[in-house]
Amino acid sequence: MLCEVEGGVFKENSETIGFDYFTKDKLSLLATKKNNEEQIQMCFDAYKAGEKWKTYFD
Repeated sequence: MLCEVEGGVFKENSETIGFDYFTKDKLSLLATKKNNEEQIQMCFDAYKAGEKWKTYFD
């Protein structure tokens, strides 16, 4: 995902206890019931494809 830091302070909550930044080749441990490496790769592929990207539905 393409993101930019805009400021603010992280606050721990019921869904997230922390945050960090990772490259796609050095991902942190994933909660694979929520997301997986294939889904993350698809986001990068969509970004590279631009308007040529085909939307997928499950």
